[in-house]
Amino acid sequence: MEYLSYGKTGLEISRLCFGAGRIKDTCDTFEAGAKLMLRALDEGITFWDTAEGYKTQPHLGEAVRQIPRHKVVIQTKNGAKDYENAAASITRSLQELKTDYVDVLLLHGISTPEDLVSREGALDAYREAKDAGKVRVIGCSTHVYTGAVMDAVIDHPEIEVILATANKEGRLLEGGSLDRHLEYIRRAYDLGKGISIMKVIAAGEIPEADYSEWIEWGFNLDTAHAINLGITEYRHITLDVKLAGASARRRVIQHKAA
Repeated sequence: MEYLSYGKTGLEISRLCFGAGRIKDTCDTFEAGAKLMLRALDEGITFWDTAEGYKTQPHLGEAVRQIPRHKVVIQTKNGAKDYENAAASITRSLQELKTDYVDVLLLHGISTPEDLVSREGALDAYREAKDAGKVRVIGCSTHVYTGAVMDAVIDHPEIEVILATANKEGRLLEGGSLDRHLEYIRRAYDLGKGISIMKVIAAGEIPEADYSEWIEWGFNLDTAHAINLGITEYRHITLDVKLAGASARRRVIQHKAA
């Protein structure tokens, strides 16, 4: 497994990120979800991504309860726009995740520059939580959106992490071409933002036989610190860890040759 700095956040993550958005689809209890998460940890996946809206935070929490907290980096998110709802969401997340702090908290699904401005109240709650030691890093997800929204979040001085859609054909992207989107990602990366990419297999809208090729594309994107892959079964862990390891070996060889 490859481990690296998450931009300039001060966090060290596994490049393969466990996307826990849909584990409740296959894990009908929190204990089953925790077992899957802990297997991933055994395989070296130390970066876990969830959100309050996914309703999978309790699955992660059951896993966190069984390990030293520092073993994993947890990234979660909420879609609140005002202070009160954001503050309440942060409290629920900490309770469900069974932790005193989250490593990364994202404003979820920023779609336009105006949407970012409308979240100022929520951002106040994020700042307060960070000052209190309940949040280490603040960021946002842009979901499937690109274009002006990427300019806005990249230029925002308090946004340290960006979670964005990226895949080899630019599927699902709204607001611009893949080539232009990758330029935005490059600019954010060069500024020291932590960059995670999601929907690498286009939310499963491609044949399963093509998964490896699309995932390899993600790992070959050198401006992505983390490749966020949805994992719901043990076989996904096996495949993703194999591809992550192959990518890590390639990157070492390329570094030595440079």
